Formats: sequence, C-alpha cells, structure tokens
Amino acid sequence: MEYDDFQAERRRIIAAWGTEITDPEQLAAAVDRLRGLAATVEGEESRAKAIRYLKSMDDLVADARTPESATVGRAWDVMLAASSPDGTPAERRARAEEGMREIARIADAAPTLDEKLAALNMNETLAEIVNTAEQG
Repeated sequence: MEYDDFQAERRRIIAAWGTEITDPEQLAAAVDRLRGLAATVEGEESRAKAIRYLKSMDDLVADARTPESATVGRAWDVMLAASSPDGTPAERRARAEEGMREIARIADAAPTLDEKLAALNMNETLAEIVNTAEQG
C-alpha cells in the first residue's frame, strides 16, 4: 500500500467518527483495520511513519471510550473544520495552523490535565497536514 493511501484512509476514519462511525467499538474496529493496512505500507520509513500515526488513532479510540468533556468536544470540532481537504495546499496549511493555535487555546483553558492532553492530541492530525503542505 502507498503511504498516501494509508493517510487517506486515516483521514476518512477521522472524518467518519461521529457521523458514519458512531460507536467507540466501531471506531476501534476501523483503527484495527487501519493497523493492518499500516503493516503493508511500502518502504520501511513510510511504514514506520504510518505505524507512528496509529498512536494518535489509539488515543482517539481511548477518548471515544470515555465520556466526552466540553473541552475535548470543542477541540474535536476545531480539528474537523481545520482538517478539511478543500482549497490549495497553502490554504489547507494555513487552516491547519490556525486550528492548532485554537486547539492550544482550548487546551490551556481545560479544567484537568487529562482533558488538556486529549485536546492537544488532536493537533497531530493538523501537524500532518502542515507537514504535507510543506513537502508538496
């Protein structure tokens, strides 16, 4: 599997969470399928990168299995809007960077450390968009 195909599937799962995928166990099953795909990514470096991204997906599953806080919900909404595939690479990068700043502001106001960390974990997806836009 090509790394870009893996990333497209990862983004599809993230976008589907809360709409097409509504149950934490459905999400866990989708992430398990993604784990299988990660093992087939061509190239050792790309495969290792794909496997590292599974950590954020595992965090997403863990967050889904715990009651949602207002902090995490707001950060999730920002991440979804900021990760939209619409626009030029420069526009996607700018939107992702602004999303990361907004998530940091939300996390700074979190009432607990766990909520702060859960919100900040959502920046991993946006950081990948920024990195991809820089390379493209």
